[in-house]
Amino acid sequence: MLNTAINLQTGFGHLTDLPCITLQFGEASAVVSLYGAQVLSYQPAPGDDILWLSPLAQWHNQTPIRGGVPVCWPWFGPVDARLNPQQQSLPNHGVVRTRLWQLAEQHITADSVSVTLAITVPALPYHPDETTLQLQLTLSDSLTISLVCNSVIAQQAALHSYFSVANIDNTRVQPLPLQYQDKVSSSDQHSSTPVATIKAEVDRIYAKPAAKLQLDTGTQQLELGQSGQDATIVWNPWQDKSRNTKDLADDSYLEFICVETARLQLQEAAPLQLTQQIKLTQ
Repeated sequence: MLNTAINLQTGFGHLTDLPCITLQFGEASAVVSLYGAQVLSYQPAPGDDILWLSPLAQWHNQTPIRGGVPVCWPWFGPVDARLNPQQQSLPNHGVVRTRLWQLAEQHITADSVSVTLAITVPALPYHPDETTLQLQLTLSDSLTISLVCNSVIAQQAALHSYFSVANIDNTRVQPLPLQYQDKVSSSDQHSSTPVATIKAEVDRIYAKPAAKLQLDTGTQQLELGQSGQDATIVWNPWQDKSRNTKDLADDSYLEFICVETARLQLQEAAPLQLTQQIKLTQ
């Protein structure tokens, strides 16, 4: 019999008072915080965490947790003017990263364990009605994270995954489109290779990415499945931003890469179902 369980727990790592849920499926485990519905840990085997959490991460005083898989919704980055008609001062990456979610469902079967977290937002700057957002987390031989909003509204979203790497110099993500938006230089760029590496600050938006990507962390190979996306973002702050970001250590840039599954187009109002699946292949 596989060891399967879903448990509430208080604290994870140095975030000792954080309300969390742990999932266990055989040797694999995952931890998700009720604050922000943020996945903090995914271990396919004990002691082998795929995700990276900053040792300086905090969660009090409306502070977003640095690391794991933050949920960006209903906008990504600075709010788009179309979503902010009153030109309010609004946080980057939306309004749900610093709110408490509720456990809505939990299931244990022979094939997986899963939980659904939910939050109801009373109103958005551009939408006066209540909106419900769900995060569905399923642990089996992989970890599947799905963000679901059935409301027909304009919305952006991203699963802002931080992956732990053993050697940033040997880290590679592929296959990626040759064209990308370079946010560091504020320009459109063309690459001669479908492989992204990290040799300096990287902040790139790749439109129309593949449904499956391979991430080589230097010691492990991950397969990242994507659906509902129209973009993949690859990000690493490099030296200067690590030094100048209060919840990153000076050398944090050596320890992670963000490979984010996103839906960024705002051309029409539509429901949302955005999914990232993380699987260790070797």
